[in-house]
Amino acid sequence: MIGIVNKLKSKDTISNDESFLLAQRVSEKLISSTERDEALKIIIHVLDNWGNISQDTQKIWGDLIESAGFYPYINKIGFNSSDLGYGLRKETHYSRALNKYFHDGQKELSELIFSGKNVVASAPTSFGKSLLIEEIVASKKYNNIVIIQPTLALLDETRQKLAKYRDEYKIIVRTSQEYSLDKKNIFLLTAERILEYENLPAIDFLVLDEFYKLSNLRGDNRSNVLNNAFLKIMKNKNCQFYLLGPNIDKVSEDFLAKYNAVFYQTNYSLVSTETVNKFENVTVRVGNKVEEEDLFKLLDEMDEQTLIFCSSPATARKLAFSYCKHLESKSDNEFSKLPLIEWIDSNISWGWSLTKCLSLKIGVHDGAMPKHITTSTIRYFNERRLMYLFCTNTIIEGVNTSAKNVVFYDNYIGKRQVDYFDYANIRGRAGRLMEHFVGRIINLKKPPEKERVDVDIPLIDQNPIDSEVLVNLDEDRVKDINDNKKRYNEFKSLDGELQSILKRNAVSIEGQINILNQIEKDIVTPSGYALIYWNQPDRYLHKHINYILDLCWENLSTQSERQSFGQKDWVRNKIVSVCYGNSIGQMIENDINYYLKDLAQKKNFAYSSIGEIYKAFPEESQIKIDNVIEKLFAFQKNWQQYRAPKWLNVVDSLQKYICKKHGRLSGDYSYVAEMVENSFIQPSLRILLEYGIPQNAVEIVQRVLGGAKLNLETLSEDDLFEYIKNNISVFEKVLKKYEFEILQRTIL
Repeated sequence: MIGIVNKLKSKDTISNDESFLLAQRVSEKLISSTERDEALKIIIHVLDNWGNISQDTQKIWGDLIESAGFYPYINKIGFNSSDLGYGLRKETHYSRALNKYFHDGQKELSELIFSGKNVVASAPTSFGKSLLIEEIVASKKYNNIVIIQPTLALLDETRQKLAKYRDEYKIIVRTSQEYSLDKKNIFLLTAERILEYENLPAIDFLVLDEFYKLSNLRGDNRSNVLNNAFLKIMKNKNCQFYLLGPNIDKVSEDFLAKYNAVFYQTNYSLVSTETVNKFENVTVRVGNKVEEEDLFKLLDEMDEQTLIFCSSPATARKLAFSYCKHLESKSDNEFSKLPLIEWIDSNISWGWSLTKCLSLKIGVHDGAMPKHITTSTIRYFNERRLMYLFCTNTIIEGVNTSAKNVVFYDNYIGKRQVDYFDYANIRGRAGRLMEHFVGRIINLKKPPEKERVDVDIPLIDQNPIDSEVLVNLDEDRVKDINDNKKRYNEFKSLDGELQSILKRNAVSIEGQINILNQIEKDIVTPSGYALIYWNQPDRYLHKHINYILDLCWENLSTQSERQSFGQKDWVRNKIVSVCYGNSIGQMIENDINYYLKDLAQKKNFAYSSIGEIYKAFPEESQIKIDNVIEKLFAFQKNWQQYRAPKWLNVVDSLQKYICKKHGRLSGDYSYVAEMVENSFIQPSLRILLEYGIPQNAVEIVQRVLGGAKLNLETLSEDDLFEYIKNNISVFEKVLKKYEFEILQRTIL
């Protein structure tokens, strides 16, 4: 039988006798508890080779496919049966809410959810767990649904899928959006934004994707925020939840008991992943990196879409740019003219290596790039307009791709070694439900040994539990282990107003106390008070920002985070530059000019334009251009859009408390925090930024609306969308093709 299975995998023709024999053996295995998984894999390979299965045996295989519960694939291959039992069984797998057929696992999970149970689900990446999220929404059973996902890219993907339910639900993606009293509501937010959302209504249903991030044992620095978001939502005792994730063996028993939850664990999958080990056949150079030539040779042989997993954004970009040069050296390239390329040339830089990559069907996906670029990159990849995607661990957190192959190039995530759980998630990106029957992972590094993955829940298990979560528990739920009781009582001895501030800020309690003490020392001196008491950008803004950075740098970040921050003076100068109205595009242009002119000066090269410098020293210039763009995009993502406004608001709340305590006038940093995070976009238009429309395009929309004499101060979200729909031809004329395509997908 092994020979027949190998013929299946090789896409060879299977004779009648071979097909009958294999079907007989698979039928026996399907009813065996120990061999059923093997039978399912063989059926998947039969489906993958359906055109080479003799027609005389296709009816038999159709029955076996149905016995496996693969109803979505039954429709795909066009199999039908006049058997009444078949019709009844198929009908039980039909979701009327979605007008789709579920496979056995999805049906079982759906029944659990709609029976009213709290469900914690662990299933493979290719299981189709997220389809259940849409069914929960489509059922229209719940009034207020919260969907928490770990990345903005994943939330944006979910938003696009759920846009069809806008008539029934208001979709909320920003904390500034008020929930509807007329419609039902879907809150599509990160855990941080859940905590920032004031007056959250009673939630009927919580969906928590990648729930393993609750665990303290995974080393995720967002675990505390996620635990607190869960606590906030579950204050409604009637709230039901669906927690989903891959490859989990065990969940805290105390957590399941506390919330009367069911742990649904399965390895059932409609995609088979083949493993190809090449780690013994490649050269590993100093630094534990596989030689680029070995990787490039492998990619040259690929004729289907491929993800290349890399340890860091820098590695992903370096490899992508190098592979681009490798392809450029060939003469048989097929070039792609993606709208994103033109946009980058006009708005970022004509010299960024990414545009050359995109033209040769190479994409890069990492967490530092603007959301609209990563979203468009995934879209192009799924539309088969890109062949290769060099990516980091951001790709394993639920972003769906159409990759047939995954290359395991690095066995590190940053400086942490990939463990079995990470590897299983990376491997799970090979193949996709309803896209590929069979995926393939090619290991250029030896994969880790298989091990159990147990998930603790700090808010319940409390061993360990950080103070940021501990202080949000009711006193009777604090366990008398470690120093939990002591820390809890120390916090409760603080002034009630201060307790509220420290909890609301949702960052290190100890760090905030340190900052508070320093502010209290500084406020009594004229020079210290001058650094605290301010509210608008002025000529002392550098000093004000520097003071806040000094307070927060050591107290609100971990050592590993600080190692990635770069120079504090550089960060401060860029934050101030944003406050003075400079866009990322302007800063990129200024920095490129500075570094290329500096290069020319060092080379004693006379020039009349920046282009001349690039032509004279292309390789050195290219490196400088790429470094500037990547560094500033990382600043935009990590500092401008998150850390800087967060730190400004944290220190703002603490200085207001201290000033009130000492009877002094307090500063107000909220205006500057808003300015940093959103530049000069009107609040009513920031929803467009959230929907992934590039900032420069939103600025154009803002000018068009202003020219139409609309009151941007009072413009509602519905009125904004309605105006754009009714005047879509106007925006087509003023926006670039790339920008207009995104606007169309968002609004229409």
